[in-house]
Amino acid sequence: MLEKTRRAQRRQDTSNEIKAVARRHMQTQGAGALSLRAIAAEMQMTAPAIYRYFQNRDALITALIVDAFSALAQALEAARAAHSSASPVQRLLAVLLAYRAWAVEHPTDFQLIYGTPIPGYEAPRDVTVPAVVRGFSVIVGLIDEVLQIVQPPAPYNTLPPALRAQFEALIARDGYPISVLAFYLGVIGWTQLHGIIMLELFGHLPPVVGDSEGFYHAQVVNMMRTMGIEP
Repeated sequence: MLEKTRRAQRRQDTSNEIKAVARRHMQTQGAGALSLRAIAAEMQMTAPAIYRYFQNRDALITALIVDAFSALAQALEAARAAHSSASPVQRLLAVLLAYRAWAVEHPTDFQLIYGTPIPGYEAPRDVTVPAVVRGFSVIVGLIDEVLQIVQPPAPYNTLPPALRAQFEALIARDGYPISVLAFYLGVIGWTQLHGIIMLELFGHLPPVVGDSEGFYHAQVVNMMRTMGIEP
């Protein structure tokens, strides 16, 4: 039993090392250029040996995506927990600030999950979606709590019929435990804040605004206020 445990640990350690090397390659060459053979060469492994850990490039990319979404979710959960005694509004603000902080600290991972699509790769929904839902549920779950005490003004208090049907289907399919209005506001906020973060990560925003962190914070507060949420 002990030997099996040791073998499992060695396998996990090697798998983690492969993913660490892959992240370095993505940072310098982009995710689309990932090559198991190149990673094996750097690790002084044979090509057949690395395929015992990841069947192909797509399997490695999927593992990296799941790791990234899971790490992002953990960061959001930690921010929520760190403000557990605060109001839902303050917890929501803390989580939205943590979203950017994680992206800035892990730009390669953030760009992997939200950046340019990788040619020829299609993420398997059954593997990746649960990790996506875990993180987004932190945000929309807090929005749902806020909606118990705040009534958003128009146009944020109603959904266009087509969007309502779309979001209701997504909530049912992916298992989001929240209201459709919370999901709607979450998507609106996500699209706005995501744009700011990507402009920062690609170096376009800092020369314009100077203090990217302060700019993001101000935009989060402004966005919340337009939705009737006073931080």
